[in-house]
Amino acid sequence: MNRYAAALAAISVCVSLGASSALAQDEENVILRDAMAFAMHDAAFTIYHEVGHMLVGELGLPVLGKEEDAVDTLATIWLLNDEDQDYAFNALIDASDGWYYNAVNSTGSGVDEFSYYSEHSLDIQRAYAMVCLMVGADPDNFGETADIYELDPDQQENCAYTYEQAQASWGSLLSAHELNGNKSAPIEVVYDDAGEYEEFASALKEQGILERAANEITSSYALPQPVTFRAAQCGEANAYYDPSASEVTYCYELAAEMFNLYVYDIVGWGDTGEDTGQE
Repeated sequence: MNRYAAALAAISVCVSLGASSALAQDEENVILRDAMAFAMHDAAFTIYHEVGHMLVGELGLPVLGKEEDAVDTLATIWLLNDEDQDYAFNALIDASDGWYYNAVNSTGSGVDEFSYYSEHSLDIQRAYAMVCLMVGADPDNFGETADIYELDPDQQENCAYTYEQAQASWGSLLSAHELNGNKSAPIEVVYDDAGEYEEFASALKEQGILERAANEITSSYALPQPVTFRAAQCGEANAYYDPSASEVTYCYELAAEMFNLYVYDIVGWGDTGEDTGQE
């Protein structure tokens, strides 16, 4: 049994304990809905993160410091300025929570297991950096989130400058590539066969996450050559930009992993002592 199927089994076991059949089904449906929303919110952030890599590669943008941190910042800025604020703000909160809970899971491995040399900052650093940008941009909407992350008031105030600097820096880099009457090369969106991950493929299509990002880029910036946004089975939970193919790939397995993170680590339905078939 894969982890996605095991998660569903765990939910079914937990919600049935001490509850009527109707109430159990209602609770199961809520968990499933929220887990899928969490996975899709993370997908939205991840796509914008990879789009950041794509813009660096396709437009030849300079990057000072870690590119991974830079495109995390760009993805956060885009979502903070999205017209659909409810969706975008929930996506930001869920994405930062995803990094936080991944960090909690990795902490038990011990300090020696951390890849300090990685091109990525540690998950916990990525979570706090996102929250700082969020509260810096909009303290009214994200002050509570920053409080939960225990950012003290002085730090939250300093985050306003962090956000303003990041927004101005990315704006300066990208301004030279705005359309200004020109036309962008197209972005093709492709969905490969999803196999056992069809529910996640359907959710991606229904919410138009890849299409939305593609439209935002081609309506704002002049790409010099065609680009592909692809959702695919990769054999691992991942997302990446391939400069040799001018292609951004989002792996269905990553959506499944985030779904499981919500079920097992955030909701905690796996902590039942029952055999769900997961090894």
